[in-house]
Amino acid sequence: MTDAQPNLITHWQDLNARADAGTITIPADVAARCDAACVTYLAHLSKMQADARALTETKSWGDMKSAQDLQARFARLVTGTDRSLDVILQQHIEVIESMRMLFRRYFDETADTDTRTSANITALDPGN
Repeated sequence: MTDAQPNLITHWQDLNARADAGTITIPADVAARCDAACVTYLAHLSKMQADARALTETKSWGDMKSAQDLQARFARLVTGTDRSLDVILQQHIEVIESMRMLFRRYFDETADTDTRTSANITALDPGN
């Protein structure tokens, strides 16, 4: 059995491509709620990043080898490897930003359509 994780960035990029092709749609109200949830979660992740940066500022744990080894182990959990907290948080942020790109498309398209429709109506007005 493998414990391979799905590539979430690729998944959301695929959904964005499918939305570009018109094969999926999301109702604007659903997209707006999802976007709002993404904004909230991004703020939470940003706070976690700040908290993680604070964890990298370690003070001496003493001169004993076991204390230094434990300090080094905790430091590696926070930063410096591809599985450390700072890398994982950044990956989460990238996924959420990709999700937002999909959701924002629906209100950006709505705003563009509204602008074009308004321009068309204005052009039809004989007072112009």
